[in-house]
Amino acid sequence: MNPMWDWLAQNSSLVQASVGGITALVWIVYLQILVIGFRRQRRTKILIHLGGSQGLDARTFISNLGFEPIYILEIILTIWSSDGERETFIADRTEIAKEDLSSPSATTFQGPLKSGKLVDIGSIEDLLQRARQNTAEEIQLEEISRVELKVAAISAASTAIVAAKRQFYLEFENDECRIRPKTLYATQIRSWWGRQHTKRQLQAHLKH
Repeated sequence: MNPMWDWLAQNSSLVQASVGGITALVWIVYLQILVIGFRRQRRTKILIHLGGSQGLDARTFISNLGFEPIYILEIILTIWSSDGERETFIADRTEIAKEDLSSPSATTFQGPLKSGKLVDIGSIEDLLQRARQNTAEEIQLEEISRVELKVAAISAASTAIVAAKRQFYLEFENDECRIRPKTLYATQIRSWWGRQHTKRQLQAHLKH
């Protein structure tokens, strides 16, 4: 008899245990890959980008590239200038009179955003005007060095806060303003601390 078959016959229990262990390991790896893929599919991906111009009339778009719809809760604009840092909430279109809007729902950008869709929230100039309306402060354009847009939302997959942010520099030359993004795309806020900070911002806004 072949020595290999003799060894297998004598150690059949060990061989069966080894095959069972390898099979279990393969299934564990396969299930892990499935779980990772499932989590990635359910992750939100919010983009904040400009289009149409590099100046103050550049349109600002929010896109949902996740697989699930999201509901935009608020848009937070942070402004850095020579006077310090200001934070304001700009989801509501306070720069436009209500009678000039096409419908009651057009008064705000709060609402659902389907997967693969985008919403135009106005030009950079519109956003700054909205900030002036909300803070009742005269924000001098030439004194602004950069701004940050943060989108806070909830997803269809979870009631937890999801968010993304992106900063833009305002550069002035020859009486013209150029908007330059700080990063290539929006930073997704996925950490527990980042989500809690965003949640606290929203809760503080409710008290005003």
